[in-house]
Formats: sequence, structure tokens, C-alpha cells
Amino acid sequence: MTDHRVPLADGRTMTVDLQLPDGPAPMGGWPGVVVLHEVFGLTSEIRDVGARFAAAGWAVAVPDFFSAGTTLGCLVKAAREINGHKPGPVTEDLAEVARWLGSRPEADGDRLGVIGFCLGGGFALLLGAVDGTGIRAVSANYGEVPDEATVAKLPPVVGSYGGRDRLYGPKAAKLRDRLDACGITNEISLYDDAGHSFLTPAEHKIASVLMGPVLRPGYVQSAADQAWPRIFAFLDEHVRGQLRSGRRPPGGVRD
Repeated sequence: MTDHRVPLADGRTMTVDLQLPDGPAPMGGWPGVVVLHEVFGLTSEIRDVGARFAAAGWAVAVPDFFSAGTTLGCLVKAAREINGHKPGPVTEDLAEVARWLGSRPEADGDRLGVIGFCLGGGFALLLGAVDGTGIRAVSANYGEVPDEATVAKLPPVVGSYGGRDRLYGPKAAKLRDRLDACGITNEISLYDDAGHSFLTPAEHKIASVLMGPVLRPGYVQSAADQAWPRIFAFLDEHVRGQLRSGRRPPGGVRD
């Protein structure tokens, strides 16, 4: 794990945790994935997600998208963009991170994916709709659903939501319906015994007190044990298994 400062627009930079598999990179580079954190910022459990991917043979970029300015300012900016349901300045910053990862010799810039959680789950969907990133698949976990025009530009999507999460659980069907309407390959699952943030072991006590009755947050091992193999299998099929093409396919279902 090594932290880098990735250049952004207007002279700003963003801190990115770069994690690589052991040993030399294969010819053409490893497939790459951008890991997007929750509203709590770049926590140890999100870095651990990066380590999980690196151990599985992926080049990983884990950006701290609250590091491109003041934490409060970045949080407000991110929340405003997510609630706008379409890509904006924060998404473009994250697109620069994806391009940075794809330009590195250790990564295959034509074979990138993105995975996000909570706030990052919404941004994973927004980022997947941006041209010129090399992103071929999205894993969105209990995130906000973009507008129809943005969804129409997405590559294949695997989504995981908790049935006990009263705020985001219902968004699973909404996301599936929009992807189906656009003819985009997807695999959206709702885990009845899980609430919000069920994929990563963490205790966010303040969030549990404030939003516990609505989100029912917390790690649920049984659901996580089902979801993680699905996520990796989907990304293996739609990212790792794709040949270098030199270009990103147009919107809709990717080749």
C-alpha cells in the first residue's frame, strides 16, 4: 500500500492508496479497479477492500475523495452531486483517478472496474457512465440510483442491497428496472437479512444512533459471504476476461 497525490483540475490533488498484487505485473498489466469509500471517508475497512482485490490479482486505486479540499467542503459537494443523480465535478475528479490508474504500467487501462459503498456506491454508478475511463463494469453497493440518462451510459452492473435498509433497500428494484429498460447487463441482489453497510466489518456508532432504525447498518457475514463471490465473478467476467481493445465500447451492454 502506497499513498500518491493524483493531479486534478485547477492544480488540486487527491490522495490515492495504490495497492498492487505481489510479484511482477503480467505483460499488458493487471486488470484494475477503483474502490470508492463510504460517507465516513477512507477508513481502514475500505483500504482492506483494496487489499482483498490486490490479493486476487487486481491493481487497485482507493481514492480519498475528501482530500481534494476541506473535508466538510468535499462532503457537501459530494452529497449535492449524488442527490443531483448525474455526474459532476466530483465524478470528474474520480475519472481522473481511473485514468491515472489506467496509465500506470502495472495496470491494463482497457480493463478497469469500479466498486463503491454507500456514498461511493452512488459515485461508482456515476463514474461508470463517464467516457474515456476504461471502466467496463460497476459494482454498486447500497448506493443512490442515477437518473435515466446516466444509467443509459453504464457498462454491466452488479449491485448488492440490504432488505432491512429502509432507505436504500428499495433502490435495488429501481436500479434493476432502469438497467433493464436500457438493455444493460445487470445482476442486482437484495439480501433480506442485511441492512446498510453489510459488506464490510466496521462500527460507525454515531451513524447507528442517528440512522440505525432506518438503515439498520452493520456487517452481516452470511450476506457478505454470498455477495463477495458474486461481485468477483461478475467483475472477472466483464473486466478481467475482456481482451485489450484500444477503445471503450459505446453505451449500453459492453462486449
